Amino acid sequence: MNRKYSLKKNRDFQYIYRRGKTKGSKIMLMLFLPNRSNTIKVGFCVSKKVGKAVVRNLIKRRLKDAFRQEIPKLKSGVRIVFVAREAIVKSSYKEIQSTVRYLLRKSNLYLGEE
Repeated sequence: MNRKYSLKKNRDFQYIYRRGKTKGSKIMLMLFLPNRSNTIKVGFCVSKKVGKAVVRNLIKRRLKDAFRQEIPKLKSGVRIVFVAREAIVKSSYKEIQSTVRYLLRKSNLYLGEE
């Protein structure tokens, strides 16, 4: 995933946690908030409850790749944070990918949806 799509600052994450709308599934939570600029920004949060560093990094890589494939189909001007739940450890890449699509669709973030 290209770096220009990354949320970097802790204050950006905190702002989305406070003000963002939430959609959830069994394996992850998605918070999103409209953005004034015409850019898409995304952050990924995997807590230590999920596992050790190797497991957390694997999950972040899978989430980033699943989201990267959806970027061309998304509306611009949105900030998104994906929060992994403990059940994501037992999930396959296909399940993570379909859950990302499901949450984006549920939030009406795809182009051509209202």
